[in-house]
Amino acid sequence: MIRVSTGVEGLDEMLNGGFSKGRIILVSGGPGTGKTILALQYLIRSLERGESGVYVTLEEPLVFIMENANSLGWNFRAYEKKNSLRLLDFYAVPYGSSSEIRTRQYGESTLSILKEISKAAKEVGAEHIVIDPITSIAVHEQSAGMKRYRIAEIINELRRTGCTSILTSEIVSAGEFYIEEFLADGVLRLEKTVQNFNLINVLLIEKMRGVKYDEQPRRYVIDERDFKVYYAEPVVALEEPKP
Repeated sequence: MIRVSTGVEGLDEMLNGGFSKGRIILVSGGPGTGKTILALQYLIRSLERGESGVYVTLEEPLVFIMENANSLGWNFRAYEKKNSLRLLDFYAVPYGSSSEIRTRQYGESTLSILKEISKAAKEVGAEHIVIDPITSIAVHEQSAGMKRYRIAEIINELRRTGCTSILTSEIVSAGEFYIEEFLADGVLRLEKTVQNFNLINVLLIEKMRGVKYDEQPRRYVIDERDFKVYYAEPVVALEEPKP
């Protein structure tokens, strides 16, 4: 089985070499946990290795995402100019000039979005696709059944491309069923937790088909340069102060 580096220090070690090539990985977590940063880091490291990709934003204007990426030293526009990257913007509310951003409304069919993603992947010979977040595809569907259908539709199309794909998703509430967690080949969970009045970030690999992986939760940090996992350190409660 061919492995693909995650581009994240510590995460490759947890996965004993990285993701399986061609698989679909879901990165799930609450707001501010770093889902987009992890996905972008995966993509920029792939581009640096000479591997083409596609990035799709569904919930935030592309111009904002690129500004945040630039602050980390990740120049995605340079790779777009080299024709090794396609940046697709399906943000629901038009923003900026038409020359900078390609806006879409939620009313546009999932099928047309999938066609554009597949077309972009073929144009650059993509090996990697990032969709951020996948749940926005079905956010306006009325029935739970139709939401599941839309998610299954996009995951099936990604499988047809043969690309290794990263999907981000907002964490679901207790007892709620989302099909992407079951259809994805791997699930990474990002969480914030408090231990003795200290806020820490925790990454957990919930599943990874065909890969032996570290099942223990591990602490991660996001600094001015990147996303990093402390794979050799257990996540334990900090020592209580002595009375």
